[in-house]
Amino acid sequence: MNQLLDKIYETKVLEDSQGNLINPFPTATPYDTGMIFKELIQKNHLERTLEIGMAYGLSTMFICQSHHDKGSGSHIAIDPFQSTMWKSIGMLNIKRAGLSEKLQLFEAFSYEVLPQLLAEGKKIDFAFIDGSHQFDYTLVDFFYVDKLLEVGGYVVFDDIWMPGIRKVLYFILKNRGYEIVVNHSDISWKKRVERTARRWIQNPLERDHNGIRFLPLNICVLKKISEDNRPWDFYRSF
Repeated sequence: MNQLLDKIYETKVLEDSQGNLINPFPTATPYDTGMIFKELIQKNHLERTLEIGMAYGLSTMFICQSHHDKGSGSHIAIDPFQSTMWKSIGMLNIKRAGLSEKLQLFEAFSYEVLPQLLAEGKKIDFAFIDGSHQFDYTLVDFFYVDKLLEVGGYVVFDDIWMPGIRKVLYFILKNRGYEIVVNHSDISWKKRVERTARRWIQNPLERDHNGIRFLPLNICVLKKISEDNRPWDFYRSF
């Protein structure tokens, strides 16, 4: 793995352009999540990747480093606040890690960029959705990501502890050709129980037919198994 990435996770700090030390956690992507990205990309030879929400750039570094290690591939990041809210720290980390040639950044909203990529005929094999966590914005992100994503590709949703994110996942699994990819994790049983209990307490009557509330990590990985071939009036309650 990249030395800068290892150092950040070891020390739990990163530097901005003025040398100020910043603790990026818990905002930044956890190490075990980054390793899942690496395994997915390298094991399945995924070449064209995209993420919505870059922030400090740790997930971006994991993905770009995965392309670097396998010798091919490129990544698109979409983050309208990279130079404002995040003070370009994500891009700075990519440059320091020597991964700039693997990344194309769009500093605009995903609902502006994704239709543009679709109009250009872009295709992707992997997407990480970690932008706005409101239900409607997340659903719009998925709608366009699905149009870009090849069958056999993967889409990962972050922060499934949030009810709105889980609701999007229920819709997808009920109405679209996707399946959950179960990832093994060394996370403790105590942490698993805490996360499940938190999700349960939020909405005890929540309909969960796919076990999303019991997933050990705060991400859900979906694999696209078919194109959208629904009849024009198709709908399943979620």
